[in-house]
Amino acid sequence: MKIGRWVVDGHIHCGKKDAKAPEADGEQTPATKARLATFAGGEVVGVDSSDWALMDMDAYGIDMGILLPSFTGTTKELYGDMVRKRPGRFRTCIMDTTQRIRAARGETDWTIEAAIKEIDDAVTENPGIYVGIGEFAPGCMGTIRKPPSYEQRYEEWSAIAELAIKHDLVAHFHEYGGWGGMLTGIRPSEALDILGMTCSRYPELKILINHGGGQAENEVREAIQFASGFNNVFLETGYWKAEFYEMAIHDQNVTCKRLIWGGGDTGSRIWMHHALRPAAKYLNEHQVFYNRTTWPDDNSPRELPYAPDWYGWATHQIHRLKDMNLATQDQINLIVGGNAARIYNLPTPMPIDEMFAHGRPDLYIR
Repeated sequence: MKIGRWVVDGHIHCGKKDAKAPEADGEQTPATKARLATFAGGEVVGVDSSDWALMDMDAYGIDMGILLPSFTGTTKELYGDMVRKRPGRFRTCIMDTTQRIRAARGETDWTIEAAIKEIDDAVTENPGIYVGIGEFAPGCMGTIRKPPSYEQRYEEWSAIAELAIKHDLVAHFHEYGGWGGMLTGIRPSEALDILGMTCSRYPELKILINHGGGQAENEVREAIQFASGFNNVFLETGYWKAEFYEMAIHDQNVTCKRLIWGGGDTGSRIWMHHALRPAAKYLNEHQVFYNRTTWPDDNSPRELPYAPDWYGWATHQIHRLKDMNLATQDQINLIVGGNAARIYNLPTPMPIDEMFAHGRPDLYIR
């Protein structure tokens, strides 16, 4: 049984092979030789694996998917081509992938001006293909660059916001906690401060916090509290177990209308939903983080020998919302499809205002 009447996966990676690109073994400088793989600027192989995503989407009744370039080595061009091949099933976000690759190879110094121009030109030249900026906003999460100051990162986010507003794109935020903050050079608390000032300065900007802030309860609570203060902040929920949804759905400022469901990291083969801590009381027993069995001593990525099934766990959490009486089907339909359709301007089979609930104050749906 489908989880909703029209379902969108908000987080698909099907444009990479999780292995170190041959180009990453070229001439090394002292700076590039010391780089870690993927997160810290290493380069993966770009490849079209959208057939795998479609097989799982069809198996689980997923109608459309939002593709996300991510690690250095993925390219906006490849992701755009996947949308052109299947415009009825995919839209994609965009990153400054060329600037990231060139900076990682030591060919150029990364700048926000070059990154913004790259994205601006690509979106202008390819209407209807790109619907957001992300998974990683320019300058963060693996970009090889000089660490920015607090003030500099705020100005960079202002440039990102103005670009997103110009093209009506959703800007993704992945600078919270652990790796997301450290690899930008800004402490996570400062990164949220910067985002808050950006949201206040640009109320028309649409922000999506990737993974809903994380996988642990304290991370999710912090993200929900942040979103509660800004009408233009949405939360992705692919990593959330069912219990976490209650905190957002019953926050009268957030509600079900600001949640975007997804498989978590559909298409990725370097980690998976894995019950590492069965019956955990204080931790998420299904936490998706580093599956270290696929990260050898040299920290180079290694693919799992099979394609993990992301949808089994993620769809089960939505069914559990009804089993636990945490949400009605009308609320669920918004979480798993309606909200994504609205913020990404997706084509729906029937008029959007007739497909999805509104005017229901009893369900916190205004």
